[in-house]
Amino acid sequence: MPTACAPGKIILSGEHAVVYGSPALALAVDRHMRIHYRPDRLPRLSWHTQERTHVLGLDKLASLRRRLDNHFERYLRGELPITRILQKPAELAFYAVDMARVLSGLDVRPQGSLSIDSDIPIGAGMGSSAALIAALLKLFGHFDDRDELIRQVRHCERLQHGRGSIIDAAAVCSGGAVRVQGEQVESLALPEQGLGDGFYWLFTGTPASSTGACVDQVRRNFADSPIWGEFRDVTEAFESALMQGESLLEPIRANHRLLTRIGVVPAPLQRLAEQVEQAGGAAKVCGAGAVSGDQGGLMLLLLPSGMTPAQLSLQPDWHWGVLKEDKQGVRILED
Repeated sequence: MPTACAPGKIILSGEHAVVYGSPALALAVDRHMRIHYRPDRLPRLSWHTQERTHVLGLDKLASLRRRLDNHFERYLRGELPITRILQKPAELAFYAVDMARVLSGLDVRPQGSLSIDSDIPIGAGMGSSAALIAALLKLFGHFDDRDELIRQVRHCERLQHGRGSIIDAAAVCSGGAVRVQGEQVESLALPEQGLGDGFYWLFTGTPASSTGACVDQVRRNFADSPIWGEFRDVTEAFESALMQGESLLEPIRANHRLLTRIGVVPAPLQRLAEQVEQAGGAAKVCGAGAVSGDQGGLMLLLLPSGMTPAQLSLQPDWHWGVLKEDKQGVRILED
């Protein structure tokens, strides 16, 4: 049974700003989306998740793809909100499967059943939708060129995130650390120690607002703001410190303040970041954050030696882990 595996990711610096041409840094992490494919002779593709099973006849894949492309064009014209492009999450999976067929020039539609095994939190800014798409394109398509795979992951993901950046696609396809600016993707060779010790991820719950909704609201309020130059300066300082093995404390703190100014850091996360700073560390939202509610998705924590997130005042439903790099990116696993 063929299986494709794609890592999650965190944005180290530059989220939101990357949409406006500033650089952003991301790291593929060792949380993974695995998709298992079992072919059969039935004229349909079924998609099994923990919650339910979705089934689509093979004769309907192309019409679904055309309908979603049309919905996206309506979104670009302002006729449809980003949240209404997809009627259900499974449509994104079916779309990616048919795009893999079309892009690879395959005449035969894949038929059988797909099952998902993932420890990437959904809606956390950890790249779950990019990992899903990358795994499906790798499973059903033929992409000899990494940059082409990145572009196609981004093309499919636009249905979920609207006018988002290429950064999620770049990180999950490439593995390791990446720098993105505009459409340019560069892999970064980290020092031997990687990020270093004391780094954790903290999941604060799925935001009430989607990534696409966050991007759209920030665009309405800050599209022409000079703040993106400040984001650029912080990201360049972050990259310099990262590549030279220097402390990332100040770049993370500065990035947190900028994200707070554009309104994507919920109050409970602001209080947590303040507590971390008082203890001598740094914390920031990783990803879109949220423009409503108290959950903000993922945070990056840098804590002093000997300290873990368990020593912080965390809410009961928050959970955390040690931040570890995935160096491989999306791949097919051997049976």
